[in-house]
Amino acid sequence: MDAIEAIHTRRSIRAYTSEPVDRDQIEALIWDAAQAPPPFAGQVPWTFNVVEGAARIAGLGERAKQHARDNRPDAQSAAWADREDFKAFWNAPAVVIISGPVEDCCRAGQTLLIAAHARGLGGCWVGAPMMWLRTPEAKIELGIPPDLTPVSAICIGHAAEQPKPRARARPPVIWAG
Repeated sequence: MDAIEAIHTRRSIRAYTSEPVDRDQIEALIWDAAQAPPPFAGQVPWTFNVVEGAARIAGLGERAKQHARDNRPDAQSAAWADREDFKAFWNAPAVVIISGPVEDCCRAGQTLLIAAHARGLGGCWVGAPMMWLRTPEAKIELGIPPDLTPVSAICIGHAAEQPKPRARARPPVIWAG
């Protein structure tokens, strides 16, 4: 699969098989993600933390839901936490958390998602558990250095289903000239 095909056919996967992801595959994805351009040559602006095991990850997701219910700033925020059927990590067998400067982690996260698709895996960038992942307790448990901020949490696994492509509208383009 070439890069353009991967960009246009990648979908967020929210249903995974129970098959674990091989550690070598995860390491390859992280190396792929690390090819995203850093702000300065030779700089390594991100840190990757990997969590494995669907049961463990599901438990972390439940803790993220409880944290959201306990700490929402208003009635509308974190409505997902009240949905009984909502899974913060979609029953994924692996989650990769990228911490560091926002712009750098976003570049690495998108590269990781495209690489996962190109390598035959599914992925989904999740935002729901981020408030909990940024707590000192979660960072200690997951080995995230205290001075770093988790920016991207990406579920990885073997897709149980492949969503159909949706029609996308072309975005507005403003030429300044």
